[in-house]
Amino acid sequence: METQNKNEQNSQPANTKSEILRFRVTPAERMKIERKALGSYRTVSRYLRDCALGKEIVVIPGADALADELRRMGNNLNQIARAVNLGYAGQTVDLTETQEGVKRIWQSLNSLRRDAR
Repeated sequence: METQNKNEQNSQPANTKSEILRFRVTPAERMKIERKALGSYRTVSRYLRDCALGKEIVVIPGADALADELRRMGNNLNQIARAVNLGYAGQTVDLTETQEGVKRIWQSLNSLRRDAR
């Protein structure tokens, strides 16, 4: 009941992550946890939360490289959009390289998905 009253007082939804858990590990354990977390997740906290709550952890080798490539393409697209919106780019923008990149990533994702089955 006390938790419910606390949520009502703070007017936070029940699913708001407001609680902090702290625990100690050895340096070797920390490195192992971080390596596993960053190999399949973006954050250590999300990885540990999913582990503790019994959620399935799926690691797909090669997914990190694809995510990096997608981030680079997203940055390029943002720069193109900014240039077009500011009037620096001409009337036509050549996105052939971007299309090829998306096609490569799409094929790689399909390949990873097949291999994961």
